[in-house]
Amino acid sequence: MTALADTPFAKLEAEGRLLKPMLAGDTHVPGRFGYRGEIAFDGPETLLKEVFSVSESGKPAIRFLAGSIAAYDSLPQLVETFGAAFDGEGNYFIYIADLARGNRFHLTFGDVKIYAISIDETSVYNELIDTFYVDKMKLKKFDTSAKLDALADVGLKYASLSDYKDVSFEDGLKIKNAA
Repeated sequence: MTALADTPFAKLEAEGRLLKPMLAGDTHVPGRFGYRGEIAFDGPETLLKEVFSVSESGKPAIRFLAGSIAAYDSLPQLVETFGAAFDGEGNYFIYIADLARGNRFHLTFGDVKIYAISIDETSVYNELIDTFYVDKMKLKKFDTSAKLDALADVGLKYASLSDYKDVSFEDGLKIKNAA
């Protein structure tokens, strides 16, 4: 069994940022630790909600993470809060409420790559199913860990950059504000 203290989530836990965990433990994939819940960043009221995330044994950073935030302009603070828990090998999907419908950006902060995607009146879970083309009926039969494993398995391999506009954070902010 993997202890939270032995994962990239340890710093976030020590800072009191891991909130409302539905899962914080090993998944069904050997060597994989999963976290489902909320993560506070930039103060207790600014949250990454509906988090789906995994880390792999022996890897220093979170490998896959998806969640939703309210404001695009908080992305730099999110990346800063995660610090070394994010790296260039991970896939991070951030669904953003104040991006105009249909906006899909690929951004980098140093070597950290972020998929920034508009979201409205749906859930991160449903968005991931649509993005990854996962069979929703099959997932209904799974427990929380198995659902996370199924989504993470696809998310870890995801590389459909053609579906996203490659922009800097600043250019994305201009696009967002022009909408």
